[in-house]
Amino acid sequence: MAINNIINLDEKLSLTKRLRIAGQDYDVIISDEVDQALANYTNIEVSVQLRDMASKLEKMDDAETTTADQYKSFTQNEIDTMRDSALATLDAVLGEGEGRRVYEFYGSSTKVLNTVIGLIQVELDKVMVERKKTADKHYSNRHKNNKKK
Repeated sequence: MAINNIINLDEKLSLTKRLRIAGQDYDVIISDEVDQALANYTNIEVSVQLRDMASKLEKMDDAETTTADQYKSFTQNEIDTMRDSALATLDAVLGEGEGRRVYEFYGSSTKVLNTVIGLIQVELDKVMVERKKTADKHYSNRHKNNKKK
């Protein structure tokens, strides 16, 4: 009689999270590409845009001839840039064209896109914590069993 000593690491290390976003289910796989897209957006693109916005606003404030319409135009351009970056990020995570679909589903709101990206990041982080706990538990139990022998 053969003893089955196969440990299914695939099951223990599954890096897929099923998420329902804008009425559609997605199986998001944690990968370097997804991590990079989320990190680029949240850690780099938004930070750089905010820094650049502050610099541009300072220059506009220094120019005493700046009109309300110029401020409005500036603000709209910045929102458009942020939206486009968020759409590209969601396309990288969910699939081509999905960023636009999510945007339109939630009433064409850039704020909601940013919230969705943040929530995706939280959920994928949870997967990694769960997987680490599973692995730690497995190795802890294995170590205990080896001591009993």
